[in-house]
Amino acid sequence: MSKELRPRWDGVVLVDEKMCPVRGKGQWFYLAVDTTGDIMHCRAVPELSSTEAAKFLEEVRSMGVHLKAVASDLDPALTRAVAVVYAEIPHQYCIKHALSAIGILIGYVERNARRGWNGHSEISQEVAERPAHDLEGDVSRDGALLGVQKPQRVVPAEEGSIAALHETCRRILSAQTEREARIIYDALENDTCYPRVQHRKAVRFLKRRWKQLMMHHHVPGLPRTTNLVENVNKQLQRRYKTIEAFQYRSTAIHYTNLLVAFLRQKPYTDCRGSRKHLNGKSRLAAAKIRGLHPDWLKNCLKST
Repeated sequence: MSKELRPRWDGVVLVDEKMCPVRGKGQWFYLAVDTTGDIMHCRAVPELSSTEAAKFLEEVRSMGVHLKAVASDLDPALTRAVAVVYAEIPHQYCIKHALSAIGILIGYVERNARRGWNGHSEISQEVAERPAHDLEGDVSRDGALLGVQKPQRVVPAEEGSIAALHETCRRILSAQTEREARIIYDALENDTCYPRVQHRKAVRFLKRRWKQLMMHHHVPGLPRTTNLVENVNKQLQRRYKTIEAFQYRSTAIHYTNLLVAFLRQKPYTDCRGSRKHLNGKSRLAAAKIRGLHPDWLKNCLKST
C-alpha cells in the first residue's frame, strides 16, 4: 500500500515492536509510524535482534521517502540498527520510556508498588513479553529491556529522597530547552542530598544517553515520545485480546497485516490538541491520500 499509494509523509518516523500471541509463544512485529500518523511499514520477524531490526529499517528506506529523523524507545536492538542504517539522521529516545527506566533503576517503581500503586505497568508488561535471549547487560528482568543495571532496592527511610530524585529527572527530561535541562542536570550531578547509589545510577543513565534524549530540542517536528506508534500498538493489542491466541504464526502474520491496512483507513475519533483537526480523517487521508475506494478492503489489493 505504501509503495503504490505513495503517501506524503512528514519524514519523521517512530519505530517500535509488538508481540502477537501464538500458541503460548509470540510472533513479533516491527512497526514504523510517520508523524502524520500513518503506518509506514509493519514487518513480522522471527526474533527481536539488531539484525532483524536493520532489515526492517532497510525496507523503510527502500520506500524512497526522505527521512529527517527517527524516534524509538531504549530497545538495544533498535538502537544498534538505527546507528547502522540511519547513522546520518538524528535519533531521539522516548523520554517516557527513559523516565520509566530511571524509575526502575533507582527503585521508585518498587516504592510505588509497596504502596499499592504501580505507575509503571506498561513497561512492566513490555518487559514480561520480551524474550529472554534479547536481554542484555546486568540482568534483572525489569532492567534488561532498557539496558540498565539491576534495580536498587529502596529502604523505607530513603523513600522521600527517591521520589525527589525521580521528580528531578522528570524535570530534566521534560525541560523546554536543552539549556534548561543542562542547568537542572548540573545541579543534580553536584547535589549530595540524594542516596548515593541511586543518585550515581540516575546521573550515569542521563549522561550516557544525553544526546538522544535531547535531540528533539534541535530538530523541528521531532516528537519527544513514541506516543504515535504506542497508540497503534494499543489498537493492535485490543484486537489480539479478543482472539486470545493464534494457532499458527502464518495466521497471526496475515491477520496483523490486514489489521494494519484497516487501521490506516479507519477515521480518527478522539484526537486532541494540535491533532484535533484530524478527527473524521483516516491515517492515509492525513498523509494526503485522496480518492480511496469506499470499501477499505479493495484498497488493500495490489493494482497489478
